[in-house]
Amino acid sequence: MALIFILLLLTQPVPAVAFGGEQQAWLEVRVVDAESGKVIPCTVSIQTGAGSALEDHPGFRGGFRSAGEFTRAVPAGATALKIERGFDFVAAERRIDLKPGERVSLRIALQRRSPLHREGWYAGDNHVHMVHGERKIPVDFAYAALAARAEGLDYMALAQAWNIASATPEELERACRAMSTPDFVLTWNLEAPKSYWRGDVSKCLGHGWTLAMRGRTASGADAIRELLQLSAHDYESMKEPAPNFESHALIHELGGIVSYSHPCRWWWGAWGGKGIYPEDPHKFVSNMAAELPFDTVAGPTYDTIDVLMQTDERTANECALKLWFMLLDHGYRIAASGSSDATFDNPGGAVPGRIRLYARVPGEFSLAGCAQSVRTGRSFVTSGPLLVLEMDGRGSGDVLQIEGSTKTACRIRAWASGVAGEHLTRVELIRNGETVRNFEIGTKTTRFEKEFEIEESGSAWYIARCHGSNAGQMAITNPVYFEPPGYQPPAGVSAHVKLAISDRSTGRLLDGICETVKMVGPEPVKLTETRFLDGRLLLSAPATSRLRIRVPGYVPMTRSIFVDYAPVPESVFAIRAERLTDWNTFEQVRLLLQDVRLDFPLEKDQR
Repeated sequence: MALIFILLLLTQPVPAVAFGGEQQAWLEVRVVDAESGKVIPCTVSIQTGAGSALEDHPGFRGGFRSAGEFTRAVPAGATALKIERGFDFVAAERRIDLKPGERVSLRIALQRRSPLHREGWYAGDNHVHMVHGERKIPVDFAYAALAARAEGLDYMALAQAWNIASATPEELERACRAMSTPDFVLTWNLEAPKSYWRGDVSKCLGHGWTLAMRGRTASGADAIRELLQLSAHDYESMKEPAPNFESHALIHELGGIVSYSHPCRWWWGAWGGKGIYPEDPHKFVSNMAAELPFDTVAGPTYDTIDVLMQTDERTANECALKLWFMLLDHGYRIAASGSSDATFDNPGGAVPGRIRLYARVPGEFSLAGCAQSVRTGRSFVTSGPLLVLEMDGRGSGDVLQIEGSTKTACRIRAWASGVAGEHLTRVELIRNGETVRNFEIGTKTTRFEKEFEIEESGSAWYIARCHGSNAGQMAITNPVYFEPPGYQPPAGVSAHVKLAISDRSTGRLLDGICETVKMVGPEPVKLTETRFLDGRLLLSAPATSRLRIRVPGYVPMTRSIFVDYAPVPESVFAIRAERLTDWNTFEQVRLLLQDVRLDFPLEKDQR
């Protein structure tokens, strides 16, 4: 049975107590895992006969979180009880007619909908704000962890800011470890990079999230401070611009992965009235990943992109999916991800896992193992249904080598979300962005499995997509790839740079050394050096690099191909959602990088 109720009605009379003008009864509930019998956290909704819901925290509406055992006083009369635990547990519902003074005890066993947990799949949310900035609700680590566990998450990463006196990596680690359990990991991360060019929200380079990065650099620097310094939030006009790929390099150096989040989100709204920016009642406000075309052509420098975010953002989600399909079609094996952008300090915002990422982790769970699975696409993203694609026994993120025409066994398994009332409606197999198999599913079906053969003869990618009971219910797998022997993904494009080096005062052309530098966060790492004569140099360099000029007797000067060659940032800030999903935008980046011109007017060293 999907769930088991053991209802014990206690016969001893209990004095009736007034409850808002009504007489009172009590519910005593114990919620357990049907397989292990252990008490498990859950989300509870109690609807009274008058239609009101019992709540206990302003961050969550329509119910309350429980560690698994609770007693609640309720008005006597018809009462509807609903117990849920995310997407992979079948919700339990019960209607009870409570008599005045009665005390009812319930033991409720929740059953998993699917075998995915036994198969090594773990659910997490990597984009959750403990304190987003509004600070309308006090937040603590205990409630954040309880909310995540009640939603059935195996791990959750809390981003800045944090309700902690000293937000060092060590203090955050201690606070998170204290709230973790044998079956749940609370961790911290950053919404980083998060950069507005000189604090102007219409000039967004893009937002990201991280997973599994260390808190200290090799030199012992605080990674939080380093990454926040590289991000210019709105109104931070005095910060020197730092491209996202320099933050990406630091995150990778710290052992983490980085995703572009809500890559197509933007809106018109009021903004300004601070610092150098006047009030603007109709400002183009961007969360878009405008730097993503550059980072793709030059790298890719990032690991994943979110293709599902808040379910009411249908246009942004559709745009993100189109963007991802286009990247796959052009050979970029970028993994799809998703996250909730939950905000614990806002009313109703404390709902992590509304969008969640399932990753298949070999062996014992670890954040590092999870990050590796997410980076390589051994994962699926969902707003409800559960979904697995297998081809010839291989799964998402795997590559099948083929020569000539090959028949391959395909298997799709799907389960409806365990949330009350959910069911499946349609499952698709998609090849290179086009639906090649479409399975309509009967009403109220909660489980689907289909095995069939496909025939493939060339380079291709396949994903499965599943639809639940409404437009907000969707799951998307990462691809299984078919490739001929020797296939290589696109290589990062180098920039062809013409340099002019001169004395700022006299214009005299100078001799010296040009160093090609990779910025790992704020730290320069020298890659190459090239001598030049008569102030002229033509070289090929990684598009993400900075060039540092050294001439005896002069102050060294460093310039960035991205920041200091004006046509590049100008092209980035001209990007709108329709251009982000147009491959010509990416080709224009490639063309720009073929003729980069940088001037270095050096000043005499007066020391």
